[in-house]
Amino acid sequence: MLKVHSVFQHALNLRSEEGELLTLLCAKRYQNLADAARVALPEHWDWRQEITHSAPVFLTGGILQAQRFAVDLKAAIVWQSNVQKRCLDSEAGTWLQHHYPLLNAQLRQFCLKHQIDSALQWQESAMYQGLKPQESAEQLEQQVPRLIGYGKGLTPDGDDYLLGYLAALRPWHLPPDVEAHRNRLQQSIEQNLPRTTDISQHYLRRAVQGHFSQPVCDLLRQLSTHTPLKTFIACTENVMQFGATSGADCLAGLLHGLRTLNTYS
Repeated sequence: MLKVHSVFQHALNLRSEEGELLTLLCAKRYQNLADAARVALPEHWDWRQEITHSAPVFLTGGILQAQRFAVDLKAAIVWQSNVQKRCLDSEAGTWLQHHYPLLNAQLRQFCLKHQIDSALQWQESAMYQGLKPQESAEQLEQQVPRLIGYGKGLTPDGDDYLLGYLAALRPWHLPPDVEAHRNRLQQSIEQNLPRTTDISQHYLRRAVQGHFSQPVCDLLRQLSTHTPLKTFIACTENVMQFGATSGADCLAGLLHGLRTLNTYS
């Protein structure tokens, strides 16, 4: 039996008795996430009107069954990331340096247009007075206990930032110093997971294991290659559009990760 964890108009988070998370998403509005099922919903469907927090959901024979809906998972297409690891050589480093200014400019424009109100001080403006992630790899490691759980929402700002940072390091065969840094960072994240929400714990744990959303994976594939500008911009927009501030925080963390890689490439 599954229990309702949280419910929104276009997304429903379910949790098993063992604590595992399964999310049902509107297929028209969301791309793939780790541990989520994209569902073709009827017009004007609103999960908040179809289920209550106390309502049980049963998974039997591959079918999710509740009082007012049933979702057949048996024939579902399984999405898996196809981001391949490659060496962090001079060619890759050149492309990372080439793409970085565009990513940074898109993030600034997006934040201005949508008035992003992150609790983190990663934006270069005096109006943002929140916690500022420290720049060096060693400083960031030491700051993990402060970043995890910092901010608001089901996935606080500090968590989304760390997820983006881990994503930036994921596609590479890293030099020993960076590999050791990532291992220490991941260990610190795992040790401090109780500081944040259970939803965010789930996604950070999956990030440590190398699992990210489709928009993040799509962007990662573009970073070390020649990509048409229109495609690159669209991939970046898809990342930033997730949640109220989650996508922007994630991209800010990814940019920080690229700066770390740049010091070694």
